[in-house]
Amino acid sequence: MQNLFALGKSMSNSPLRLIYTLENIADEHPTNPAPFIIQAGVGAPTKQFKKAVQRNRVKRLLREAYRLELPAFKAQLPLQDKRLSIFILYMEENVLPQIEINAKMKLILNQLVKRIYGQA
Repeated sequence: MQNLFALGKSMSNSPLRLIYTLENIADEHPTNPAPFIIQAGVGAPTKQFKKAVQRNRVKRLLREAYRLELPAFKAQLPLQDKRLSIFILYMEENVLPQIEINAKMKLILNQLVKRIYGQA
């Protein structure tokens, strides 16, 4: 996780901010082909949400939006021997409804797919 924040690249689509790293893991498993691995985390800054109840609710909404978009996201990224680590932050003080968060999550994950294919 330290690597993600130190070396990761970021993108924003208000109110979400996504930080990611894409690493080769073929070096770790030279004989066996490794599958594509996605590691994900979500967060809500204490600066925007002072109370833990608020932060936990936002994180719950983000996790649900990510869970719903994960199958389509994985289908767009058939990369072998890679590890994608992502962390999604909610950066605004007012919390959007779940439907709008789902739409924003879909947009930011599609932006990530386009950026990864630009690199790969």
